[in-house]
Amino acid sequence: MDENIIEMTGVSFRLDGLRILEDINLEIKRGDFLGIIGPNGAGKTTLLKIMLNLIKPTSGEIKLFGEDIRRFKDWYKIGYIPQHALRFDPNFPASVFEVVSMGRFSKKGLFKKLGKEDLQVINDALETVGMNEYRNRRIGELSGGQQQRVFIARALASQPELLILDEPTVGVDIAGQKEFYDFLEKLNHEKKITLVLVTHDIGNISSRIGKLACINKKMFPDCHPEELFGYAPEGMKFVHHLHGD
Repeated sequence: MDENIIEMTGVSFRLDGLRILEDINLEIKRGDFLGIIGPNGAGKTTLLKIMLNLIKPTSGEIKLFGEDIRRFKDWYKIGYIPQHALRFDPNFPASVFEVVSMGRFSKKGLFKKLGKEDLQVINDALETVGMNEYRNRRIGELSGGQQQRVFIARALASQPELLILDEPTVGVDIAGQKEFYDFLEKLNHEKKITLVLVTHDIGNISSRIGKLACINKKMFPDCHPEELFGYAPEGMKFVHHLHGD
């Protein structure tokens, strides 16, 4: 359980001369449920994209599953739900089953035929997110919370060990948000999936996450639980010692 899944050392990123991230040091261990918070423009989404090798840092080192990110090839181990996953044409002619099936190809490769094992994995993913009864529904007919569960199932179809989510409850109603965070907690505890979650929804995550990182271009050491939650959530670790000035 102490294995580092992500290790970032001295990671900085500049764009057109502007400082976006500075000297980020972060370790995410197997089994963690890490929440990342910070104001708009703090660099949270940029940090996730660097973790996923979607953009290259200006400086610093990154390891995924103990391997330098520049040599890492097992991307099926990582599921990613981007910030605007729910922004798509509601008339998109794909069923829930077809959307979830797309996630399987990240492990098999494109244009490979789905076999019996693949179908079982897809069915298991639908069961895990509680969407099996909607498998033949068009994705655009579902509520925001239901759609988000489908995108989670698509990520689970690659059988990831790490799931990264960027503001996953945008467009989801209040009741759906609580249910969704309950579901993430279950994924972490029962399925043993490591989770990294960028969110502004401090109230709903406070009792669920195990670690909290406060970012505003750099990692801030003064991330006090009492100020954020009004109390110190039992068992939560605050990522404050990993930033060096």
